[in-house]
Amino acid sequence: MSRAAALRLLAALVTGALLAAAFPPLDLGPLALVALVPLLLATDDVRPLKAAALGYVAGLTFFGLHLLWIAQFLSWTGAVAWLAWGALSAIQAAAVAAFFALVPATRPLGAWRLAVLPAAWAVLELLRAHHPLGGFPWGLLAVSQHDQGPLLPLARVVGGFGLAAVIVAVNLAVALWLRTLLRGAGDGSRRARWAALAGLPLLVAGLLGAPLAVPAAPAPSGPPLDVVVVQAGLRGGHGLAQGQTTERVFDNHVRRTETLALTPGDPPDLVVWGEGAADADPLSSPERQADVARAAGAARAPILLGATTRLDDTHRATEGLLYTAEGQLADRYQKRRLVPFGEFVPFGSVLGRLIPATREGVPYDKVPGERLEPLLVDGVRVGPLICWESAYPGDARQLTRDGAQVLLIMTNNASFGTGAGPRQHLAAGQLRAVESGRTIVQAAVTGISAVIGPAGQTRFETGLYQDTVIRVPALPRTAKTPYVRYGRGIEAVLVGVTAGGLLLAGLLWRRRSAAADQAVAERVLAPLRSEP
Repeated sequence: MSRAAALRLLAALVTGALLAAAFPPLDLGPLALVALVPLLLATDDVRPLKAAALGYVAGLTFFGLHLLWIAQFLSWTGAVAWLAWGALSAIQAAAVAAFFALVPATRPLGAWRLAVLPAAWAVLELLRAHHPLGGFPWGLLAVSQHDQGPLLPLARVVGGFGLAAVIVAVNLAVALWLRTLLRGAGDGSRRARWAALAGLPLLVAGLLGAPLAVPAAPAPSGPPLDVVVVQAGLRGGHGLAQGQTTERVFDNHVRRTETLALTPGDPPDLVVWGEGAADADPLSSPERQADVARAAGAARAPILLGATTRLDDTHRATEGLLYTAEGQLADRYQKRRLVPFGEFVPFGSVLGRLIPATREGVPYDKVPGERLEPLLVDGVRVGPLICWESAYPGDARQLTRDGAQVLLIMTNNASFGTGAGPRQHLAAGQLRAVESGRTIVQAAVTGISAVIGPAGQTRFETGLYQDTVIRVPALPRTAKTPYVRYGRGIEAVLVGVTAGGLLLAGLLWRRRSAAADQAVAERVLAPLRSEP
């Protein structure tokens, strides 16, 4: 391997590692603003195929580190868990490879690449977030800014995919600044060097100034909804068994809720038990119905209960069941986005026979719901999301467009164990809060539970496997952010800029190729024309 090839490979590894470090567990969000720079510099002057290979190495490094908790905490045994981690990382890395292939491929666009390449990254994230099998919206670049990152307020206007485009634009600007500086110093051009040096303060000023132009989060529109989150999961064994969604967990939620009767003061407006707090259907069990009614009566409040329900003898669903303070079922929400190999096995009749381990922990396929609309709680419209759904920007946006004043995430992070998964999940919720301009209450059976403000800040955070109750104020809001109003249009613009830019780049490459062919022909024919 030549020295240049080794340096390019090192740049790919460094880019992947920096991207991973920008997310939990290290959570060094500002690194995302420069993480792509090493490989942008290394791939600008190579062929697209080589750039794609280097991008794939960077993507594999990033996703391998970012998703390491999958292999560590899945209930699947031995090599199967590592195979799942490796396969998922390998599939997701293709999006990073495609982006870096476009870096040299768009060279004919000149300065227009500063618009086309960021849009292309966002479009690639859109694609992988929704395809195949419902997509995998994990490791989206904007989530790296969840913890009060300098660019986070921009999500209120352009959403997570638009924010990802801005982050990539910053990386491109830094790479361009460095390239100009190095070339200016190398060829002795004072003008180029001073131009590059002058660009740095302009870049910093733009970076810090852009969020100042963003509208403030919507103001509260009424008194807070008084929400009690019961986090009563129990630590178990390895993998999925780390959170015991058993009779003990259900009984623990009932017991914890009954203690609210001993709390002085007014009753809460809502009690929430996270996803899977009742892992056996309470609707088909008179005893469980009685337990829920007793808990609701003790709390003197409605209960939104996360449960696995039986639709018929062979079909199950993940649902949020809203009970009145008298213990009567008032409304329900059925989870729409199911986790592949967690709640259903794709092509299960085939894969279940070929690879029996895919059915371990998934004895039956759950059925997705179809309805997405707010639930009415004490006069406040609450938008429900269950676990995986909070990673999809479009779901929170739709609920808010349809009138949700508060968003609520019910989850069971048991299979994440004590790794980075729960923190990464909470980070996605923080981005949803900024995009939607809504307070979000996250209720987790095993943690992390918290309330997230519309600026992305968290309060009342619980620890993992902490048996506790938190009482949080959730301020309702009715005004809509620009992203909620125009999010689809913003994403359409990103797609349009990408498609138009790639089409133009293709035409310019074709014209250059034709011109080069013409030049070669002229050189060949010139001696013949000069002969007498």
